[in-house]
Amino acid sequence: MPSFPIMICERNLELASEYVGSLKYYGPVGLSCDDTKLHPSLRTYWDASKECHFLVGTTGKPIAVKDEGLLGDLVAESKKNTATKVTIALTE
Repeated sequence: MPSFPIMICERNLELASEYVGSLKYYGPVGLSCDDTKLHPSLRTYWDASKECHFLVGTTGKPIAVKDEGLLGDLVAESKKNTATKVTIALTE
């Protein structure tokens, strides 16, 4: 199975649907929201489909990390926008 994208997007729903279908499960599936406050933090994640590390945890979109040497500066710059809640907006 391919990895789930690091963003909440339509592809995540497609992959989840394929996964549940591969289990031959056709019952109800719940989608929920956890409104717990997040601990502000920034992390890097590898996105295999884009072959790039991304900095996540800000209020904006994931930021491509193209140069490891600049990661410290990127984190320092992004700290002011560290997210404490997750907002999901899916559009067609």
